[in-house]
Formats: sequence, structure tokens, C-alpha cells
Amino acid sequence: MKTIILAAAAACLCWTVSAQQTTTTTTTTTATTIVAADDAGQESDGGSGFEWSVGVDLNSNYVWRGYDQSANGKFFNLNIQPCVTLGYKGLWLELWDTNAFNGSYNEFDITLGYTIGGFEISVSDYYFDFESPYFSDYNASHSLCATVSYTLSERIPLKLSWSTTLAGEDFHDNGKRAYSSYVELSYAHTFDKLFDVEAAVGASPFKAPYWCYDDEGFVPDGFTFTNLELGLSREFEIGCATLPVSLRYIYNPFIHRSYGVLSVGVSFGN
Repeated sequence: MKTIILAAAAACLCWTVSAQQTTTTTTTTTATTIVAADDAGQESDGGSGFEWSVGVDLNSNYVWRGYDQSANGKFFNLNIQPCVTLGYKGLWLELWDTNAFNGSYNEFDITLGYTIGGFEISVSDYYFDFESPYFSDYNASHSLCATVSYTLSERIPLKLSWSTTLAGEDFHDNGKRAYSSYVELSYAHTFDKLFDVEAAVGASPFKAPYWCYDDEGFVPDGFTFTNLELGLSREFEIGCATLPVSLRYIYNPFIHRSYGVLSVGVSFGN
């Protein structure tokens, strides 16, 4: 249902752009890329400071922090991921959804964030138990995560991010909240007129029962690498549409599992 709503919103915004016969330049690289000014004072869209993006990606699998969320250890499982993002002078709101074609996994995220210079802070609500009503027991069907990141510069796009789970089904065996966290260091380089290369290393900095465990449910203590990632991506411009294509290799050294993820999409924005 939420996929239909997001798709309808995308169609309405795209019709508006066509009716106005405006020429826009997108600021996104995929349908899930945050559309926010790199500087809070930066203004686009005729100086209004308002930014928007709508799009949808088709992924061969949905892998998060080195774990596949929908294929249960299998290499391939198509996911469709629509996204709508609205931004104003560094403040942005994103609605993102993923649905596995085989029905094995669904997720709907609402993220509110703020970007200023190289710093970015956001809070995300993850809704993943579609069998439970949206406003049911929060810990049973939702989780709340806060993320802080810093990108060194446009010239040296080295990015460090830290995410912590603040609410949801995230407890130690003794019943105390675990505040499961994830830290990632990433870097991207653009080869002009060819493609972008992205690399990332991610880990659990301490015991994280919410997301870091093996197939038997064992939760490791201490710093644990879970995500080694290398990807290639490129965008193609067709009229007011952007068509992002990417291919990523992901290896989880903790559970010794690897994935190749192909993604194609379409997005519109200013």
C-alpha cells in the first residue's frame, strides 16, 4: 500500500514538472539519495531554497550493513524501492520503502535530517513488521535510529558516519537497552564521463543484538566488521529524468557471506 502511495506521489510531481515545461538538474545519484543542500545557505529552484526528488530503484537484493534483509542468505531476490524526498535550506524529509518481490521482506522508513557544510544529522523511523498495525506496540514493529556523519570535503569525499538505535526491539539478555550501533567509513571518487567508484568499511563498535548476529543468533562482543563494500555507479540523463545504474560487491567477514547487487532506477528532481 505504501509503495502505491509513493508511486502516486512521484507521478503527480512528474506531471507537474511536465506541465510547467521546466528544465531541471537533479542533485541525486540514486532514488534513495538524500536531496539536501551541501550548505544550509545554498539555494536552488529559482532561489527558493526548496528541493524535491522522487524516484524508484529496482535492486537484485536488499543488503543493509552487510546483511541481506530479504533473501535469507540467497544471492538474488528482487526488491523495488520507491522514494520521495523534500528539502528546504538543509532541512530534509525522506519517505522510503522497500518490498521484496517474493514477499519475504517489507520496510517503510521516515527520515528527518539536517545538513550543514560537511555535517549531517538525521533520525529515522523504521517500520518493518507489516503484519502489525502501524501504530501498534512500537518495539514490536518499529525501531528508531539516529545518525551523525561528517564528509571531509567535496575534493576529498571521505565520510565517517555513526548510527545508534534509540528505540525498538534492541535489548541485552538482561533486559537492558543495548543501543546497538554501526560505524562506517566510506569514500567515493568520480572518473569524469565514466563512472563513480565507492568503497565502504562498516562495523559494529560493540555488542549490537538489534542487527549484528550470525545465523545461529550469536551476538559477538566488541568491534566486529560486517560490511566491506566496493561499487561502481553511473547516471544517465534523459530529459528531466535521471537513470542511475550501480553494481556493488559486498562481503560480510563476520558471517563469511558475499553479495553482488545490481541496481537500476529512475528519478526526477531539481
